[in-house]
Amino acid sequence: MRCPRAVALTAAAALAFGLLALGCQKPEAEPAPTPAPGPTAKAATDQPGEGMKIALVLKTMTNPFFQRMLDGAQKKAAELGAEIVSSATSTESSFDDQAKYVQDMIQSKVDAILIAPEGSKEIVPVLVEAKKAGIIVINLDNRVDAEAAKAAGLELDAYVGADNAEGGYLAGKYLAEKLGGKGVVTMIEGIPSADNAIARREGFEKAMAENPGIRVLKPFQSGQWEQDPAYNIMTNLLSTHPDLNGLFCANDMMALGAMRAIAGAHKTGKITVVSYDNLEEVQPALRKGELAATIEQHPDEMGSVGVEYAVRIKSGKPLTDDEKHTCVKLDVITSESVAQ
Repeated sequence: MRCPRAVALTAAAALAFGLLALGCQKPEAEPAPTPAPGPTAKAATDQPGEGMKIALVLKTMTNPFFQRMLDGAQKKAAELGAEIVSSATSTESSFDDQAKYVQDMIQSKVDAILIAPEGSKEIVPVLVEAKKAGIIVINLDNRVDAEAAKAAGLELDAYVGADNAEGGYLAGKYLAEKLGGKGVVTMIEGIPSADNAIARREGFEKAMAENPGIRVLKPFQSGQWEQDPAYNIMTNLLSTHPDLNGLFCANDMMALGAMRAIAGAHKTGKITVVSYDNLEEVQPALRKGELAATIEQHPDEMGSVGVEYAVRIKSGKPLTDDEKHTCVKLDVITSESVAQ
């Protein structure tokens, strides 16, 4: 299930495409309660998450995207008085290790689990165990596979993430604009079975279908969300397709590897690269124009909203139907906008 949402662009991108407003539920801070006078005033200032333990189960911390998610979660937890217990695997394809971390959190009797799953289907069985144990489960970033969840009888408490199909579309549309609607392009995708990888690929393909003057090299190859595999893929592509002049990497980590290969082949500036995540690590490439654009999806907000929702649910304040499918905004960050 894709959740409808509003997509916010930077000024430069908005001029290129216009603002796309798709009606997503945006997370909004709850108004602070007004303390009643007299002896009840203290209760209104109590932290609603006091004594609550929230597990944040991430992918690999070698990707700074998840550090930003952790930072947002920890900041919100501190505001609400909750405790964050975090864990992460060594790679973004360590499905079994991530499931074990969830099992450890179940045994630790945490109040809530916020999880950015590595495998959209693979994580389902252990999340069923968590729900049976009475633990709040909130899905962040990469969606749990809807069909697998339904088949297992898994009902998550909420999803907080981005419209990855729209993000892939925006990336592809910007790439086509930069190429003037002509050229030879391809995509280095993430883990092919992951929901966010599928959605970004579908969005990119939609944008390419709108530009018949662009030839798309397929099949797309998977960089597993990591630098070194993407470097190897790009090195081979540069050898077999010397006419390649456009590339979409489904995250910034893969873009870093691909740009390293491009530089090694002395083709910097000859291949337009667009990516996804807006990590600090790609800012130098953005400023130099080596990276044309990247999609910002605000992982700190995902972590923050996930914690807020967990505390609300634990406090007996149910989420609305819209809040159960919350989408953070997307921004197209271009080299031109960074240089300004």
